[in-house]
Amino acid sequence: MSEITIADTSRHTHDPEDESWQESFFLAWTDIRQQVCGHHHISLCPYLGKAHVWSWLIVDGKEIGREQEHALDLPDRDLRDMKLGGLHYVAGESIRELALKAVFDSAEADVKFTGYTDPVHVEISAGKLKLGSKHYESMGSVRGVVRVGDREIAINGSGWQDHSWGPRRLSSNPAGRWIFAVFGSDLAFSLYVLATAGQTIIFGYVLHNGVVDPIEMAETNFTIDDDGISARGCDAEIWTNSGRAWRVTGETIGHAPVGGPGWTGDGVHWWMDGLTRFECGGRIGGGILEVSTLKAPTEAIVDTLRLP
Repeated sequence: MSEITIADTSRHTHDPEDESWQESFFLAWTDIRQQVCGHHHISLCPYLGKAHVWSWLIVDGKEIGREQEHALDLPDRDLRDMKLGGLHYVAGESIRELALKAVFDSAEADVKFTGYTDPVHVEISAGKLKLGSKHYESMGSVRGVVRVGDREIAINGSGWQDHSWGPRRLSSNPAGRWIFAVFGSDLAFSLYVLATAGQTIIFGYVLHNGVVDPIEMAETNFTIDDDGISARGCDAEIWTNSGRAWRVTGETIGHAPVGGPGWTGDGVHWWMDGLTRFECGGRIGGGILEVSTLKAPTEAIVDTLRLP
């Protein structure tokens, strides 16, 4: 896991010949005591000169605000001070700091994220995954306020922030599970279990007492609701490079879908996120369970069933 510098937080030079090159920026945050959650994602496609915003807000366990823009004009501003749609990201003086304002029709969120560590480089294009040539992320605390009409909700919760750039084909990952669970500055989990080309690729890390401990093996044990995509909860077992093993259980409080069309003919993709109350060793934490289910038969299924 390589070191991330302050220069990495800015926009990057794209390959003008690669239509799949994109740059994305994302902040998710939760306050499980208030049953509030925000999900704010932007993606820039220089080849098309377009950008998207996928952003929503959950209050009291229910979605109350959403912005879905799939073809905004590509902005000129840098990611360190980026306005796009109803989102305004401002990077702090420290590589660990980020402020965000998200405006919806009937609500707004104004939050500040502070990472527990410097951002961590994570390889997200293992095997036949094509999700970006470089990706960093961090977990930390989030404070701020959500306004819904005359109501103000003070936020004191947890967050997860990432930044990726390079060639991306969402179709390379037809299904998967993602967990971010934060219990405090001494314990947090970022786990990916992603399907690609007949493989299941597991990666991520546990942040334990300030040390980044890479994940070697995991079983998410998600329970899926009768709608076929919403997670009810998980009973995950996670083993790390240090030899430690963790059991993390979670129960979702509310759900909201994520997704839209991929760039340059890469199909339509969607996931279901669940605001989640986690437990681990008697501790309570907050975060998100994310589910993506298979939407078409894999090559192995086609071969086995001799499908046309």
